[in-house]
Amino acid sequence: MSGPRSFLRTWILSLMAFAVLVVSVNLLADPYDVFGTPRIAGFNARKPTARDHAMLTKTYQVARAHPATVVIGSSPVYLGIDAFSPAWPAAMRPVYNYGIPGGYATLASLETLREAIFAGGVKDAVVFLDFQNFLVPGGDSAAVTEESRRFRFAPDGSPNPYRPRQMAEDMFLALGTMSALTDSLITVARQEKPVSLDMARDGSATEADFINAANADGMHDMFAQKDMFEAERANRSKRAIAGWTGPLPGLDIVSRMIRVAHAHHVKLTLVIAPHHFDSLELYWRDGLWPRIEQLKTELAALAATPDHDVILWDFMDYGTFTTEDVPLVGDRRTETHWFWEPTHFKKQVGSIMIQRMFDGDGPAFGAALTQANVAARNADVRTERQAVVCGPDRKRPLTALDKPPGDGCASNGVVLRQNGPT
Repeated sequence: MSGPRSFLRTWILSLMAFAVLVVSVNLLADPYDVFGTPRIAGFNARKPTARDHAMLTKTYQVARAHPATVVIGSSPVYLGIDAFSPAWPAAMRPVYNYGIPGGYATLASLETLREAIFAGGVKDAVVFLDFQNFLVPGGDSAAVTEESRRFRFAPDGSPNPYRPRQMAEDMFLALGTMSALTDSLITVARQEKPVSLDMARDGSATEADFINAANADGMHDMFAQKDMFEAERANRSKRAIAGWTGPLPGLDIVSRMIRVAHAHHVKLTLVIAPHHFDSLELYWRDGLWPRIEQLKTELAALAATPDHDVILWDFMDYGTFTTEDVPLVGDRRTETHWFWEPTHFKKQVGSIMIQRMFDGDGPAFGAALTQANVAARNADVRTERQAVVCGPDRKRPLTALDKPPGDGCASNGVVLRQNGPT
């Protein structure tokens, strides 16, 4: 009988020892930066697998960071805004980048804003808005997801009853699973890789994915692939928003952001994110530009809420930074300066936007929108487009946009709006 007992005891002790080893390795490597384990160069300083668990990572990071300023948005913010940029005024530091890669609805911005505020210390919030989210009725579902279960509050603002259980699941995921062990080993193995994914303690990310893709495929192919995705997205939006009347979808969520920020004495800066004109032309050609102008007008009205500290900036135009030429097909060497592809701006653009918004300095780019100037701003952007797309030195987007309804220009170069000449 001693044989089976001895084997069972050895097996149990071995299993326990292995479990302790797994937990120890995962705690030391901390691949998702859940525990804030000290980062050691050459061992766990970089977090190459954190991107795949960005909401998990950032929810625990922001609770430790207690930033004075939080920047919120989707993948362009995640990649294009450097929380440690010298462009940030001293009074706004430390800054935390709460940008989340992947699909991202406006409701998630409200949830992450609440989470950052209640973590403590936030005085300024900079929320980047993706215009596409306002062209899809019903696009912001209040359904409870794994991501929303770990927040302090449910989507409707009530205390979140799922949080304790989700935090326990998070601890198990980060400490006791083989997937975490695999990611811990990847974390250690990729420390010396020259171009590696990483998510810093301030939420900023490296642009390794785009750098590697540009080296492999060239900038032209990156733009062309994204244009195909955006063309389908624009067509879906055209069908979804057809016949819509009243304020655009999602504006009620922006109103809730404004109320949350005001209630906690947080200065709120709303930002209409920039896009390369390749992307803008797709929405123009599908007849959606009046909706984009409607969005700017309605956001300007919301920002004018009396006694609320809200500023609205618009960087969606046809200016220098958004109309740079894209390398020709087959050219895998030439790099673009300002955009990785039509919807993801580079960190250089991010720093220029920070300068424009908070230092009043830097190159001419974007405009602060108010109810008084939004109509003029919309007209100015149409004029910019005429010069870029219809003028004598007209630029051509990469996509096959010569199909009906044409390029929006008459033979004499006059811009054609969706409802006729201007």
